[in-house]
Amino acid sequence: MTTPGSPLLVQLLAVAVALVFSGPVARASDNHALLDRLQEVLDNPASRIGALCRNDTLFYLDRLRNGSPWALKMFDSTAKPESGVLTGGLTFLGYYSECIAALESGLQAAINESQVPPFTSTYCLATVSFKNAQPWPPKGFPEYLWKELHGNSMRFGLCVPSSCGEKEITELAAEFVQAFDRGVNATSTACSPNREPYVSNVPAISVTCVLMLFVVMAFVGTAYDVAQNLGSSHKKPSSSRSVDTTMASNEGLVNGGPIVDRGSPFTRALLAFSIPANGAKIFNTSGTKEFIQVIHGLRFFSMAWIIIGHTFSFSTQWVTYRNMDDLRVIHKDIITQGLANGTVTVDTFFFISGLLVVYVTLKQMASNGGNTRWLQFYVHRYWRMTPLMMAVIAFCAVLLPYCGDGPRWKESISTYDLNCKANWWVNAMYLQNFIHRTDMCLNHTWYSAVDFQFYIISPFIIIALYRQPRLGLLMIIAVLMGTGIFTAAYTAIYDLPAAPYMSSITSTDKMNDFMGYVYIKPYCRIGPFLVGMGTGYVLHRTQGSIIIRKRYRWLGWMSCAGVMLGVLYAMWPANTGQYAPSRAWAASYGGFARSAWAFGLAWIIIASVAGYGGVVSKILSWKALVPLSRLTFSAYIIHPVLMVIFYGSREESFDYSAFLLIYFAIGNIVLTYLASLVLSLVFEAPIIGMEKLLMKRK
Repeated sequence: MTTPGSPLLVQLLAVAVALVFSGPVARASDNHALLDRLQEVLDNPASRIGALCRNDTLFYLDRLRNGSPWALKMFDSTAKPESGVLTGGLTFLGYYSECIAALESGLQAAINESQVPPFTSTYCLATVSFKNAQPWPPKGFPEYLWKELHGNSMRFGLCVPSSCGEKEITELAAEFVQAFDRGVNATSTACSPNREPYVSNVPAISVTCVLMLFVVMAFVGTAYDVAQNLGSSHKKPSSSRSVDTTMASNEGLVNGGPIVDRGSPFTRALLAFSIPANGAKIFNTSGTKEFIQVIHGLRFFSMAWIIIGHTFSFSTQWVTYRNMDDLRVIHKDIITQGLANGTVTVDTFFFISGLLVVYVTLKQMASNGGNTRWLQFYVHRYWRMTPLMMAVIAFCAVLLPYCGDGPRWKESISTYDLNCKANWWVNAMYLQNFIHRTDMCLNHTWYSAVDFQFYIISPFIIIALYRQPRLGLLMIIAVLMGTGIFTAAYTAIYDLPAAPYMSSITSTDKMNDFMGYVYIKPYCRIGPFLVGMGTGYVLHRTQGSIIIRKRYRWLGWMSCAGVMLGVLYAMWPANTGQYAPSRAWAASYGGFARSAWAFGLAWIIIASVAGYGGVVSKILSWKALVPLSRLTFSAYIIHPVLMVIFYGSREESFDYSAFLLIYFAIGNIVLTYLASLVLSLVFEAPIIGMEKLLMKRK
């Protein structure tokens, strides 16, 4: 005998069809009860479901009862119960590919004419919210299960007629579930997108042609280079100049002397696209004779840290786990605190950027009698940063939708394709941290905007450091104290979090305010850049000739370790959800922690340059890291796009484990650097070569 609550239980846990269409679980009586309920909803004259959607759904139900293969496939591809509801697995995807293929237009001809549906099949992911549900369970519903569901949302993969839109599916689901509990409601539905065919998408074809032009030029340049080498009896000397990235880099920063370009402008233009020539520059380590070699290691390990952190955050957002409860407590582990506070890796890049812009520019000014072409200074930076970023933006805006598909594909790429179509021009101006910040194209490029803004104001301090060093250092100290005090005061006044916490101990609104008004604003993030500028000045003045007594070396390393570990773990209680820091503590940390991290980096650099770096210096100066360091900017720009393609295309649920995340992270790091190498060889390096040709730089 069926209990009164069993249809609801089937409907909630059998997912998808049980939610909207049927729910073939356990007993035929349950199936018919649910189908009858759906029939009632569709026949209700007060329903806001369109006539076309209603008629097609009724046709589908009729064919399902009669066992039509296409209807059974649609039914089969709709989500079914999975284990893990009581461990947080509240998303049931079904089988996306089977749904889409159930009624492809090309297959309809094979169906008996009397059974041909006037629609195709489409996949929708519906959300049912229990946030406003009654606190006590409906009659016949297990109390423990109701407590697990109450306050949460469940998501169901549905295979539906293509004539039903997202609003209609949401309305249909809402009417269906509210018959059992008025507090349960369907809040949203995301259906598979109807992509414009590639052959008729003019912007997509145009971007493809431009990208392919670079590929063709790379082959032409390579062929020309190989032909020259075969026809020449003299081996060309290998260049010692790296193809440095703009992720905290400058021309000639740490990689030796200039390239001597030979031949006509046309010849040099072709050779700028040569893959062997560009590859030799990337992988060459024999000519790296500057003494700031530890920067290569800092770049690579910081970039790897960022990729690992994004592996965790992206997988949490876009991967469906059956044991989400286990994922929610991972931040309580001491090891994961490195991920929780991994945002300081961006401050590492700000520090390196400040160090190198001062060190290199002062070196150039010293050799040119204090003269510097400041217009060229800005043009060079813009040229190095912008083309690659805009190429990735163009790819995301028009080509990314064709790179994958899946139950969560549409929502996973929405911040990339839609935002980049609308707001690409903001990125070109490096104002995305001020304009359209809530719908930013490529969210992670806020770093590029802030770094470029630092670069704009840096000449004022550089000129002062060259002409009146005391004034320049005083400016650095004054601005450093000013930014710390301002950030601390702003954090305290508006009661903002000290950092992006992993737990929900701070409200979403407060966290959004912190991210928008503190985290991505240059006047709150300039501290590490200023510390880097001061460090660059010290290195320029001393040229590595620094003597540090042994007891001070130990004191320096112990202080460095203590400060940097303190910055990483100070927010542990907040990240674990134990308690939020006091307003005063949050203000102090928010205002000065990132600058403190930069002072730790300053010690690592100075001690290593002076010859007191020990094993740390040896690891960071390892020559194998030099090529990886040169791919940093490409890696930073492209790695989130690769993750979105992978995660957004997943059609299955995963069981979370530390090993799975490690596996994801290693794969993401390897794939990111392989893609970065291709981007550097085919796009970034030729752009740099063309700049040298156009600017006639030596």
